[in-house]
Amino acid sequence: MSMYPTDSFETDVQRRVYEYVERNGAVTAAELARSIEIDDGRAHSKPARSGTYTDTIAPEPNELRSCLEALQADGYLTEVDGKYRLALEATTTDVDCEDGVVTIRPAREEDREGVVETMRTVADDGTYVVAENVATELERESALVRANEERSRVFFVAVRGERPADEETTGETADDSAASDDGDVVGWLHVDAPEHPSLRHTAEVTVGVDPAVRRQGIGSELLAYGLEWAADAGYQKLYQNVPATNEAAIEFLEENGWDREGEHEGQYCLDGEFVDEIMLATWP
Repeated sequence: MSMYPTDSFETDVQRRVYEYVERNGAVTAAELARSIEIDDGRAHSKPARSGTYTDTIAPEPNELRSCLEALQADGYLTEVDGKYRLALEATTTDVDCEDGVVTIRPAREEDREGVVETMRTVADDGTYVVAENVATELERESALVRANEERSRVFFVAVRGERPADEETTGETADDSAASDDGDVVGWLHVDAPEHPSLRHTAEVTVGVDPAVRRQGIGSELLAYGLEWAADAGYQKLYQNVPATNEAAIEFLEENGWDREGEHEGQYCLDGEFVDEIMLATWP
């Protein structure tokens, strides 16, 4: 269910490269060459009672190149626009809207600002607390997509005004095809899952669409897209908790087959008033 390699990396260089890309989102081969260091394998003496130590050195260019090729072949990394990033296998889909076509696809690191801005816009009325918290978290972190031993977090975006990929790339995954010109992010769906064994079958979802383009089917397509990906990834239960005052979100989820599981009384204090939290979930 996690994109994180569950088996041991074949070499220390592979592990260090993967971890660096995972922490930083999108990096060039030159940056990796400057940043990755490994033990030189030779023991050096320390002063008395201090034992020994090993120096660190940069991997050889051929070793780094082979490492990147292996991580791509194993499906952990992909290269887009000369930058390596975590691979997220998913095709794109288009939604015909009043002002043109909106494309739904896996998010790229370059979408971060648009995702945060859209989240802030949707959460502006104070009724989407989880989305507001996620936006704050994204502003503090160094990578949009995460996949490590502790968590798995992916984003999908609805983008307007993005140049379609060339016909030659039709049928390829979004990560494999050449990146198209960036458009405006008008919606997002985010799947966040812990790596604890007892919770590994579950994930938290947030989804939202800019109010200016709502009621055109974008939200429903985003939700269906994300649920399909989550089911293919092995997640068995998805959940989302929202304040009871967010009637639009509750109605939207219920119309799309989500069930109420319960509520936390007085979970939020919004505008000086205690508000219940509604817990919703679906089993894709």
